Amino acid sequence: MDLPELLNLIQATIVSVVMISSSALICLIIQHRYGRIVDRLRKLISDQRELRQIGHSNKSTQILDEKLILGRLQNIDVQIELLLNRGLKLKRALLLNFSAVFAFIFTSFLILVGSILSPTIVITLIAMAFFCGMFLLLIGTILTVNEIANSYDAISKEVKFARFESSDK
Repeated sequence: MDLPELLNLIQATIVSVVMISSSALICLIIQHRYGRIVDRLRKLISDQRELRQIGHSNKSTQILDEKLILGRLQNIDVQIELLLNRGLKLKRALLLNFSAVFAFIFTSFLILVGSILSPTIVITLIAMAFFCGMFLLLIGTILTVNEIANSYDAISKEVKFARFESSDK
């Protein structure tokens, strides 16, 4: 192997390394968002439990308090559904992005195999693995952007309920 061939091999490998790093960084961002959703779900479920206990233990509460508790429970149910849908999208996006990382690692492996063997044997596999990684990354990114758009729905419902709650007092 002469110097130009070696430099081409290094350049080809660097592309895969950059794609692995960038995909992994995207995975980290998505994982953080997913963790926040899971934490919020746990908090809402805890709030739901507390409100149900208050409703059952205080049979002598005022009608207004009961309506407020029922309204809050309904609001929590809506938020839980929205968060479950968002969490599912992020879970799928994570799977796709980690699959993209795998495809880029596989691309690097194929480049190494191609440098040892004849590159013409594995060139199609290299192109397919790289394309597959890019496609998975694209779909994962689309899911993530869709989830971000849906996050506005969840917060707007919470704001509407908070305004309604404060106007009743």
